Amino acid sequence: MNQSRTSAARLVAWYRLHRGWLGYLGIFSLAFLLFAYSQYQPIFADPDSFYHAKAAVLLRDGRFTTTFAALPFTTLAHSYADQHFLYHLLLVPFVSVIDPLIGLKLATVVLGSLMALIFYWFLRRWNVRWAFVTTILLLLVNPFMFRMNLAKASSLSIALLLIGLATAFSYRPKLLAVIAFAYVWFYGGFSLLLLSVLVFAVISALHRRYLRREDGNTFLQRVRALLGRAFRHGRVRQLNFQLAAAAVIGTIVGLIVNPFFPSNIRFYFDQAVRIGLVNYQKAIGVGGEWYPYKFIELVANTVIVAIPLVVALVLFILYFRKQSSRSMTLFVLWLFFFVLTLKSRRYIEYEVPFGLLFSAFSLNDSLQGFHWRQFWRETRQKYFRRWAGVAGAAAIATYAAILLPTVVIRDFISQRHDLANGFRLGLFEQESRWIVDHGNPGAVVFHSDWDEFPILYYYNSSSRYIAGLDPTFLYLENKDRYWQWANVTMGRETGDVYQIVRGTFNADFVLVERDHTAMDSLIKNDERFTLAFDGPDAKIYTVQ
Repeated sequence: MNQSRTSAARLVAWYRLHRGWLGYLGIFSLAFLLFAYSQYQPIFADPDSFYHAKAAVLLRDGRFTTTFAALPFTTLAHSYADQHFLYHLLLVPFVSVIDPLIGLKLATVVLGSLMALIFYWFLRRWNVRWAFVTTILLLLVNPFMFRMNLAKASSLSIALLLIGLATAFSYRPKLLAVIAFAYVWFYGGFSLLLLSVLVFAVISALHRRYLRREDGNTFLQRVRALLGRAFRHGRVRQLNFQLAAAAVIGTIVGLIVNPFFPSNIRFYFDQAVRIGLVNYQKAIGVGGEWYPYKFIELVANTVIVAIPLVVALVLFILYFRKQSSRSMTLFVLWLFFFVLTLKSRRYIEYEVPFGLLFSAFSLNDSLQGFHWRQFWRETRQKYFRRWAGVAGAAAIATYAAILLPTVVIRDFISQRHDLANGFRLGLFEQESRWIVDHGNPGAVVFHSDWDEFPILYYYNSSSRYIAGLDPTFLYLENKDRYWQWANVTMGRETGDVYQIVRGTFNADFVLVERDHTAMDSLIKNDERFTLAFDGPDAKIYTVQ
């Protein structure tokens, strides 16, 4: 018995000594397993994954270019920037060792796991309680994990955003400028770091001025506190200005000292403002990620976040003066992303982590000085001696024990199902190979939907296509051309289809996916189109 107790004591002592790195190992291992399980299927949920794989392959092969000839009818023909340039460069080792598409899946697993690791580090960096549990909750939120599994730069963006925000919280303007510069080259949403730093700079200045009072009772203490506060206020104001300036300068330099300058300015305006904020979802059909999230649906799908968030919001209001500038900054950022998510559901990839970060930081501030042992002792003496208190506590514990696993299992099954309903590896491969073998470089392919482009481009980057990456790029370039193309692909065109296909777009081939039966009827009933290849995924017609 004594020997077993000694062994247990040694094990506990060893755990306490090494629990720091054990926590990081546990988070990375769990995240890796979850991401690996989600990626272990021959399907991409988002067609843009094929584009990212191709971009990495082109960099691997030394075929870097600052132009984009594959979409000549869109704004990208003259205003293009690889908004994920460093991300694509980061993918090169993954697409070099194994099949590029499998390599992209492996990169998604690794980068997603690193994102979870940095999230955990961000909490540990400021000694926030329940950092391990909070990170586990992040990995259990279905809509968030779905976005992280899309084989895109989203997880890398969150990691960089948290590193940049941590640098701002630590008042390190020089390093922040470097991160802001790199963020521009890594991800098109670089303005999020600039916004976050500006919010923190303003809140930090206001927090120091109005909430942090250290006046004593005696006259000398008040004079000393007044002089000290004046000095510190001036110093902090200078630091806040330096942070804001560093973020602005780093971002501007990243835009100008850029291989895609100056065309990247127009591209980022179209991408961030016209597509990201204005959005043309009421005028044209855009990607599903740009459509709004209903409030009830959002709460139901993120109930794991909503429960601690509600508790944190209540305590945030009750103990407002105890809140740090970091908690207030995270609150403003969460609120910003929450509103954006109600407008476009893709922003849930930021709303969820910032909701959890705010909850953890705010609860940590609100419960400072709170004695859990004393609270538990008093609660037990007051309530648990009565059968009603015991029954109530048991009921709550049972409800939580049933609810949490139920929600987690439901979300996990739903995520697996959503990821499986995507674009399989090998889709359009035979059709693309046929066009390469029978067409000339630069041949124009009139294809049946804009989301087919990344897949066609992956297998055949020598041809030219009508619309891709986002239909808004075609719409912004020429609205009449957009509607001509859209009406043909939807089978609604009543005019001369051949004149549109050959006359307007100068197309050499027409590719009709199997499910576009209305478009196929328009094409096959015109003798000027000849069925040349009937592939497993689409038909290819040649144009006279």
